Amino acid sequence: MAFSVNATAAAALLLATSVMSLGVHAQSLAMPSDADLQKLMGEQSAARTATLGGKIDPVKAGTFKTTVPVINAPPPTKTESLDDVVARYNNAKQQSKGKPGQSDFIIFVSFSMPKDILIELTHQAKETGAVLVVRGFVNGSMMQTKRAALEVNKAGVPWEVNPELFKAFKVESVPTFVVASAEAESVLDTGCSPDATYTSVTGNISAMLALDTIRLRGQPMISKMAENKLAQIEQRNAPGSVQ
Repeated sequence: MAFSVNATAAAALLLATSVMSLGVHAQSLAMPSDADLQKLMGEQSAARTATLGGKIDPVKAGTFKTTVPVINAPPPTKTESLDDVVARYNNAKQQSKGKPGQSDFIIFVSFSMPKDILIELTHQAKETGAVLVVRGFVNGSMMQTKRAALEVNKAGVPWEVNPELFKAFKVESVPTFVVASAEAESVLDTGCSPDATYTSVTGNISAMLALDTIRLRGQPMISKMAENKLAQIEQRNAPGSVQ
């Protein structure tokens, strides 16, 4: 029976220990008091106020500055249009109209000619001070004519659409080179200029060769004009000359 008594005592001791342990655990899981909750909420509120309630000074008008990068680029340049070139030529022609001894060097061309030949003739026209003349508009369109002229007019020389000049100087094929005096503007009843007022050369030759041919074979007055123009070109192209 000693075994039974000792077992009973041991069981009683274990039960007492369990009850004491549960009491301690229950005490550690007890809910916080109202005072503790109020204190915790107050601390959290103070932290939010410190974070969000700081003073933010607004930016005064006119004090905010931005830095704009400086780009050093050349100023835009205006490209001279075909209308500008024609207007400049017409103004110069109007100023010299009717003055004895004045002359025009005209190169008659057509947009049916090879483009490379037209481009070369524009450069020669600029070198010799000539104006290029076509008979009419491309497909009857002014805009198409402008576009066609701009494609080949790399030198920016004057162009003119003038079928009357073809008739006045009896131009039947192109290219034709004409040196004409101011008196050539007075046409005959046939619509042609007097023969003594101009000399023409036709063929696939350079403008300089055409001027020299007119100098050698032209009417005396026209021959002298061609000679003067050649001399001006030679002087302009001389070393050290100012263009």
